[in-house]
Amino acid sequence: MADEKTTNDAEAAQARMLQERLASLSPEQREVLLRAMRERGLKAPATVDAGEKAGARQAAAPRRTRRPGSTMEFSLFFFSGDGTAAGPGKYDLLMESARIADANGFAGIWVPERHFVDFGGLYPNPSVLAAAIAVQTQSIQIRAGSCVLPLHHPVRVAEEWAVVDNLSGGRAAISAASGWHPDDFLLAPGDGQQRYPRRKEEMFEAIETIQRLWAGESVELPRADGSLQSVRTLPRPIQAELPVWVSAQGSPETFVKAGEAGAYLLTGLVAQRPADLKDKIAAYREALVGAGHDPSRAKVTAMVHTFLDSDDESAREIVREPLTGYLKTFLAQQDSFGSEYSKLSEAERDVMLNATFERYFDTLALLGTPDKCESLIEDLVDIGVDEVACLVDFGLAPGQVVKGLEHLTELKNRYRADAAAAEGDQS
Repeated sequence: MADEKTTNDAEAAQARMLQERLASLSPEQREVLLRAMRERGLKAPATVDAGEKAGARQAAAPRRTRRPGSTMEFSLFFFSGDGTAAGPGKYDLLMESARIADANGFAGIWVPERHFVDFGGLYPNPSVLAAAIAVQTQSIQIRAGSCVLPLHHPVRVAEEWAVVDNLSGGRAAISAASGWHPDDFLLAPGDGQQRYPRRKEEMFEAIETIQRLWAGESVELPRADGSLQSVRTLPRPIQAELPVWVSAQGSPETFVKAGEAGAYLLTGLVAQRPADLKDKIAAYREALVGAGHDPSRAKVTAMVHTFLDSDDESAREIVREPLTGYLKTFLAQQDSFGSEYSKLSEAERDVMLNATFERYFDTLALLGTPDKCESLIEDLVDIGVDEVACLVDFGLAPGQVVKGLEHLTELKNRYRADAAAAEGDQS
């Protein structure tokens, strides 16, 4: 009871602070705030105390339970490690999580490519970390989430991931990304800024080249003087084909092109509504079949913020500060692209971030108990998602992340048991 009172007192204090900030806004500021919130599908804040908030949550978000036959794969996703951290042990959480996921039957582990920002700066090269994970694990697939192909020569990508494939005994995979920030393109071969406008076209061209090199073909590529040279890469990989996802978030066109290329799809619930994502996934699957690919090649992975605990309200307070900080950093990165968020004052941003946090906790993230999180898994099954990539490094203490993996494994095993039963019924 004391813990419940402390939680309610903290929520009430936060609600009062947010209402004071909301009350201080001018009519013009309120309009900007409401427009920004509508842009992200957020409800306008209301004046409620802690007790009313708890009751409203239960009334507004009825939980769905796992249905017989529902299947879902689970992987771990790393994205936001702070590159400015000093001292040793920067990758201890990644390596420990990889070993835990490997021992408990997770489908894969994802490491990203990030450049020039504190947020995610631990991960400048996924192939280097994938090689380290390869020698410490036995069965889990090791994936780039993502490899920004226009920043690299396709030969280097094929070579590096063939090394990972050999070190892991055939467990390498990548998700291809086109890149989004112009600053990153100073790394691109040749004139990166000239290549930036056609980065998506280059990504799909690179996928085709990498797969040809992976298969052992000789590919003609330009030398510095423009003449062509026939190239065949080494070492030879273990797998006959490199598993490739395409990272897609906003543009429906990218979902369609991923399907036409016969690639898997990596997406997420950040900055897009589930209803919109459902339509994009349907377009991806339709394009894949329309291009003549086997429908069994379709696979959709959705990245979701994840922390599971034995109690929903305890989880809410554990993740509130780190997840709010994560969302603040994510939205701030879009300031230079003219988003509505960039027009808000600090007070307006606090109100919007609080509403965003509540929406994510209640409906868009795997946060809380396994029972609560079944509801989101069922929603994802309904919109066509095959695998959830659980983003666990959004600012929690390493010990909390590891503890949360125990509860996440419990949730995963519920769906693995269903998958085994479904397979048994079909045989």
